[in-house]
Amino acid sequence: MKTVKGKIIAGSAVKKFDFFIQWHLTERCNLRCRHCYQQGTDAEEMTPDRVKEEVDGATGMFRAWEENYGIQVTPSIHFTGGEPLLYPGMWDVAAYCRDKGYQVALLTNGCLITEEDSVKASSLGVSDIQISLEGPRQLHDDIRGKGSFASARRGLEKLLKRENRVSANVTLSRLNSDYIEKTVETARNTGFHRIGFSRVVPCGRGKAFLRYLLRPDELKEAYSRIQSLNSPAFPVSSLDPLAGTLHCDPAGSADALTLAGCSAGFSGVTVTSDGSVMPCRRIGLVAGNLKSNSLRFIWATSEILWRLRTRESYKGKCNRCGYWSSCRGCRAIAYHYSLADNGEGDLFADDPQCWHE
Repeated sequence: MKTVKGKIIAGSAVKKFDFFIQWHLTERCNLRCRHCYQQGTDAEEMTPDRVKEEVDGATGMFRAWEENYGIQVTPSIHFTGGEPLLYPGMWDVAAYCRDKGYQVALLTNGCLITEEDSVKASSLGVSDIQISLEGPRQLHDDIRGKGSFASARRGLEKLLKRENRVSANVTLSRLNSDYIEKTVETARNTGFHRIGFSRVVPCGRGKAFLRYLLRPDELKEAYSRIQSLNSPAFPVSSLDPLAGTLHCDPAGSADALTLAGCSAGFSGVTVTSDGSVMPCRRIGLVAGNLKSNSLRFIWATSEILWRLRTRESYKGKCNRCGYWSSCRGCRAIAYHYSLADNGEGDLFADDPQCWHE
């Protein structure tokens, strides 16, 4: 049993496995961002006690992996929404997860953060608080709503007073790609500890952003600029697997199951407010629901999750690409781009922004 460069090969065992759950506690939000992948509609919400029960179920799954396969899981839960601070009992649930040994992160627009929130985040040892940032003030407000930059900055200042670690996250599109350097400067001067960039997905209200997707050559150039700004003093990065192919050699094989690249189906899962389990919230396809089955059952038996783990499912250049094991493109963008193109979304189509041949 062995591992090779993060891949599981026949007869191997993973010694350590970082697994994350992105948990959308609510669909409610105080903003109506132009590019949001959600529709902003009300939806059923699980009670805090029910969320805790499902956390216990996930914990049982990780323990079974360790006992049966020797996999030591480092679990994390990323609470988001909507706006997670609109969910009653959010900090109670976060504290429960910390007691269970989970790393806890909070993904928020920052506008509703109070002094009490800052104290709770600090006392719980929240590993990362991510606040959305779209660029300098005027650009941010144009995308997220007038006054949202100032509100988010006030929230950031409250968090920093309690020595919380806060990162900025930028949704990259043609609207703000010319402002990459200025956005990094804004984040640094505002007090963020780091900044990350991710691509806009043309779904939900963000369908209108289809025309703002960068061309492959433009995206490659944007990621090169982003990586050139990275420094130990102020980390600048993108977790997009496609960005990771800029400065590495192709690697992978058709029969290898990897833990690198796009996490959908591999090292992470999304749970929505009504208990739906998805490979990725931006994809929007449902693998199962916690009302009917456990997360362990869904993870082990879902057809869509298994297809995502199988190279033969992928089409075109993604299927034959040497970077498959460390990238696989963005499945959400591939799906929604093909849906807009021909009315039938193809989860395994080529990533339309990929610059590799």
